[in-house]
Amino acid sequence: MTKEHHKHEHGRHDENGDGRGRHHGFSADSLRNNDLLYAEVYGQAIDWLAIPPGASVMEAGCGAGGFTQLLIDAIAPSGGRVTAFDESAEMVDATRELIELGAHAQSVSYQRGDIGALPFENGVFDLVWSSRTIHHLPDQLAAVKGLAGTLRAGGKLALREGSIRTRFLPDDIGLGAPGLEDRLDVAFQRWFTSEVRANGVRYPYGWTHMLMEAGLIDITARTFMLEALPPFSDVEIAYMGRHLRRWIENDDRKSMLAAGDADILAELTTPASEHYVFKRSDLYLHEMVTIYVGTAA
Repeated sequence: MTKEHHKHEHGRHDENGDGRGRHHGFSADSLRNNDLLYAEVYGQAIDWLAIPPGASVMEAGCGAGGFTQLLIDAIAPSGGRVTAFDESAEMVDATRELIELGAHAQSVSYQRGDIGALPFENGVFDLVWSSRTIHHLPDQLAAVKGLAGTLRAGGKLALREGSIRTRFLPDDIGLGAPGLEDRLDVAFQRWFTSEVRANGVRYPYGWTHMLMEAGLIDITARTFMLEALPPFSDVEIAYMGRHLRRWIENDDRKSMLAAGDADILAELTTPASEHYVFKRSDLYLHEMVTIYVGTAA
């Protein structure tokens, strides 16, 4: 990916940022940093979705607006429009602030509301996009059915949801037992089950099955690769640093760690330590971004 050195960095837990707006535990600044990180992958996804000219699109969970900006830049020239929708007033405002700096501000409208009680009529959108939002909702299937209902015949619901998680460390980093990132994956599943899905309706099937149960057809999925090698951009360094620090800066996450791993993470994230992770030259950032798509009959 392009090595642009940006200085910018998705609520239940306050993991990152400076307190300016929270979206599932993430600040607007950290969300914007993530949007910059994923910009190339987002562009590939927009191309793959083959959005028809003049489309009406709703983004369910617009966050800080990075994807919104790429989306409207792609479809506005053909007459397309985007509705940026989020439950957080701060995120709607952050999206508006970003979009108003671009060339297609008049092609975006803004709506605050709950995905569980959508303020839209049925059959009004050609595409509904939702990125890493549905899994936070108490009843995921009900939410997906609601989103599917807003589609016109032939319209698509695209969900960016679970995939292969971020990796960038060698298996053996010389601290503790090998396999730190494997243990973090186990800790993540424990944390996610107890802190994110604890009060939600369980759905013991995959995302493709959920789209089918929502009444959609022609269900498909595609995975895109995010990857980078040193020298890393400021955006990539900020992302990887947060990825490790959140395990020791958040007490709920920290309690899920295997014995000794909190101390290892402290070493890896302390610039003065000889084990500071960004003193290494053998990091390889890679992550899978999977999009699940169903079409309205």
